[in-house]
Amino acid sequence: GGDSSGMNAAVRSIVRVAISRGCEAYAIFEGYEGLVQGGDMIKQFNWGDVRGYLSIGGTLIRTARCQSFREHKGRLRAAYNLIKNGIDALIVCGGDGTLTGADTLRSEWPDLTKELIQT
Repeated sequence: GGDSSGMNAAVRSIVRVAISRGCEAYAIFEGYEGLVQGGDMIKQFNWGDVRGYLSIGGTLIRTARCQSFREHKGRLRAAYNLIKNGIDALIVCGGDGTLTGADTLRSEWPDLTKELIQT
């Protein structure tokens, strides 16, 4: 999706609350595009990684539209990257497209993991 003026503050809050509760926090750069691509697009964030986020406009982890996530193959790669990085929960920030994508991934998760195990 597109940038939002409050997204940096949301990312900062999520990272700091996750860490304070004993969780590892990851940022996925460029949204679902980063989730599909994996690699350097997924980065573990620590407390200091979000220092100064409140005073910066735009979206520091960037945003993007992702056509490949709309296809089964893209969601399969996204599931693989989540598992590979040990990520067991997603917090998404966006509009209808973002929420629809999250709901689709949630509903397909059992079948995606089964397919990954088989292949």
